[in-house]
Amino acid sequence: MKKASRHETRECLLQALYARSVLRDRFELASFLESYFDERFSHLSNDAYFSESFSGIVGREAELCAVVRKYAPKFDIPMMPVVNLLPIFIAAYEMLYLECDAVPEKVSIDEAIELTKKFSDEQSKTLVNGVLNSLKNDRTSLKTELSDGKNPAYGIF
Repeated sequence: MKKASRHETRECLLQALYARSVLRDRFELASFLESYFDERFSHLSNDAYFSESFSGIVGREAELCAVVRKYAPKFDIPMMPVVNLLPIFIAAYEMLYLECDAVPEKVSIDEAIELTKKFSDEQSKTLVNGVLNSLKNDRTSLKTELSDGKNPAYGIF
């Protein structure tokens, strides 16, 4: 059995987060992975990157929404399609919080754009690229800003 690549793992992560956003409290990660993906992905519940990213993104939803609100202020987050937000959330989590692995910022941004191309539309990649490049350029001060705890939740998860 071949292990899933990081690219494939990100795709599974996006799909699991999307399912979580739809099912909310009824979502069970183990059941989702078992029923949705083939045996190549059955190990993901034990994969450090996948596990940390999934729980971290759900747990830091308010902070990740604050990133979008700061760098895309014209967009109404509750009205945005979740598939446009999730690539931003994944890359922003990698850039700001991921502890189990070091992912170069450029890789996080490029992968988010690829996820957007696959799961959303062409216009959305401009939004994703703009938000994430702004985040990259402002990362240090943004981490301090986000830690103040004044980030309203939007209830995606």
